[in-house]
Amino acid sequence: MSQSDRQRIAFTGCGWVTPFAHGTIREVLQAAPDMERPQRGDRPFWPVPEQWREHVPHLPNELKRDKGCWITAIAMEHACRQAGIQIASLDPVRVGFILGCELAGQLGMIDFANEVRRQSARFVSPIHFPQTVGNYISGAIARGFHMRGPNLTIAGGPASSLDAIVEGAELLSQGTVDFVLAGGVDVLSQAVTESFAGDDALVGEAACLFVLERIAHAAERGAPPLAVMDRAVQSTGINDAPVDPAEKVISTAGFRREGAICIRDWIGRCFGAEGAAAVAAAIGAASGERVPFACGEKESRPSTRTFYATDQLPGDGSLSASVFATDDSGRQTRLDLSMEPTA
Repeated sequence: MSQSDRQRIAFTGCGWVTPFAHGTIREVLQAAPDMERPQRGDRPFWPVPEQWREHVPHLPNELKRDKGCWITAIAMEHACRQAGIQIASLDPVRVGFILGCELAGQLGMIDFANEVRRQSARFVSPIHFPQTVGNYISGAIARGFHMRGPNLTIAGGPASSLDAIVEGAELLSQGTVDFVLAGGVDVLSQAVTESFAGDDALVGEAACLFVLERIAHAAERGAPPLAVMDRAVQSTGINDAPVDPAEKVISTAGFRREGAICIRDWIGRCFGAEGAAAVAAAIGAASGERVPFACGEKESRPSTRTFYATDQLPGDGSLSASVFATDDSGRQTRLDLSMEPTA
């Protein structure tokens, strides 16, 4: 195995929580055709059902109290299950946790301010104050699962979770950690979604986390990769976009046709989790899963799209995919992946 192969990053597990299903990529995509997708205007946003918290009854009370925490914990447990690891059995300083969260701390700030208005600052529960901090979810997860490796929250618009994956890959390449849990989450409230009243896109809650490790490390423990990261590109500004908007591509989701999968078309705008969800859709499509609401080219350009290369990669017959997201300033992040076709 070459030195470059030793540094390549493998995705060995994925946990995905959506408003209609949670589980691995396959489990979520296979549930998608039967979902009842609300239309914009039926309700302020598309929530993850509260009863799903019972999927993780063993969580510490701190994590159970905060919806962002227990949604993230569900995604984390599915990802670890697929990757064949148990966090408790790993060296805690060799596990990193990098979370994209576009709305980082905003719900906590709003709830805290409302509490102050209702009963004055003197009587506000001290439990609410830490939830106003932008990295509350990632910190609480680290405490709850006793992870003492690098811990970071990235708030970069729809690119948040792609940036989290890139940051996690860098930690692995440097040898700082053996495993990284990276992806994104965002939960919503009436107050937050009121600011999107003029947006005709459905907004929804979601979390999507991946287990990342060096491909050589995954091979040593016999963990087959879901995908391998071949390249990550981050632009420095709107005039330095790494993706040509005119790039001609073919989607392998459903029918082979020109265009892109817009995650927003079927899961809603899921903010900090959008980029990771796009990666999950790419992996699922390469595995032969039907990705719902795959669409042709649209006039309006969504901020997160998943592109599939026209041809198989030369030499080994694997499929290639590029996923990119644009943050609110116009800066773009792109991941190039390769995957073994299974269907």
